[in-house]
Amino acid sequence: MPPDPWEAPRPSLVGMSRHRFTLAALATLAVPGLDVAVTRTFTGGGEGQHDAALLTDAAGDHLVVRAPVDRTSAARLTAEVGVLDVLTAGVRARLPFAVPSNRGVLPAPQAVVTTYLSGVHLQPAAVGADSALAGSIGRAIAAIHELPTAVVAEAHLPVATAADCVRGVEELIGRVDSTGELPLELIDRWSAAAADPTLWRFQPCVVHGGLAAESLLVTAKEDPDGRVTGVLGWAGLQVADPARDLAWVLGLPVAGAAGTVLDTYSAVRGRNADKALTRRALLYAELEIARWLLHGVETHDDTIASDAVGMLEALLASVLEGTAGTLVGERGPTLTVTEVERMLDARRQRAASASRAPLAAQAARSSASE
Repeated sequence: MPPDPWEAPRPSLVGMSRHRFTLAALATLAVPGLDVAVTRTFTGGGEGQHDAALLTDAAGDHLVVRAPVDRTSAARLTAEVGVLDVLTAGVRARLPFAVPSNRGVLPAPQAVVTTYLSGVHLQPAAVGADSALAGSIGRAIAAIHELPTAVVAEAHLPVATAADCVRGVEELIGRVDSTGELPLELIDRWSAAAADPTLWRFQPCVVHGGLAAESLLVTAKEDPDGRVTGVLGWAGLQVADPARDLAWVLGLPVAGAAGTVLDTYSAVRGRNADKALTRRALLYAELEIARWLLHGVETHDDTIASDAVGMLEALLASVLEGTAGTLVGERGPTLTVTEVERMLDARRQRAASASRAPLAAQAARSSASE
């Protein structure tokens, strides 16, 4: 089963990384007959969760070998191996981008060898308004969501109903509320959203489950026809709320970019797009901050907790000023591009101010709790 989508990221084990030659040796055990000609250290897409090396075999083909650094990364890597096998040639033919393929697995010490995907990791600031790249991102996400749900169900991967998604949100709100660090106004805002039936009238679909900017490989920035060339990190594949895969889009920094992605996505999905999609994406984006706070509190990391509190204070200010965007109530098919951009511009300005202001109140709370 894929890891909990709300699970907080784990740091890598600094100073214990395997040498690229050790990883190459593991790869030859995982892939019988593999003749490694060149070995390079590889950091692309690692997310700090694995040791990795880029291999070139005697035929000139490129492969990536990854080894987990802890139990969490081992579980994630195991889940991804299973998912990549589920994504058959027929399924991949439905996607307008490449997906890695398994080449070999070594159970102990665990190592996984996959094909290498060309492209550069998406830089959010490179996504312009009305750009070809923004449109390609919208079409890429829509293509994932249009996959047959049977692909996931028949592989015994998680299949959630809309009611399951609501319960997941409610449970997260409860956990964060129990920390005592969250402003009551935000708890009320999110609880009202969870209780609003108009927000949860959607048909669950196949979702990536962990989609973020770092999941996407794109053409070089010099390419005027920018497009998504590959998608990584498939461990969370499941049937769930499509808005979860779109939450990160609202954080694109260039004005107009998020609107283009959302409009393109909705146009592709047509009748399968739901009225409250953008509102739920906004909710999930806000809950990511809450999840970051929860991670900091549970790991006793004051730096993370203070960072999360700063972002929550900026969000609260936007809510009180009426610039945060509406989560409850019917809003029509989707927020307009103008509405989305007005909301995001206000948030960017507020977040920039918060990042420069000292968090004296949080420091005092931390000192008092010690």
